[in-house]
Amino acid sequence: MKHGYQTQIAKKAGVSDAFISFFFKGKKIPSWKTAKKLGAATDTDPILWAEGRFEEIKTVLSSKENKL
Repeated sequence: MKHGYQTQIAKKAGVSDAFISFFFKGKKIPSWKTAKKLGAATDTDPILWAEGRFEEIKTVLSSKENKL
């Protein structure tokens, strides 16, 4: 996943670039409130963000990357 895409997600969700970076490195897990924002920003289910595996999330987002 491209870094620019992660920045787009962060902006749309209203979270920091650092949070997104730490999330994809497996160092942070979003709260339910943040998971809902991330879901809305990426047109995905918030449960994916709150409970999904990182690889699963990356796969889903890769298919949406050009549509964001």
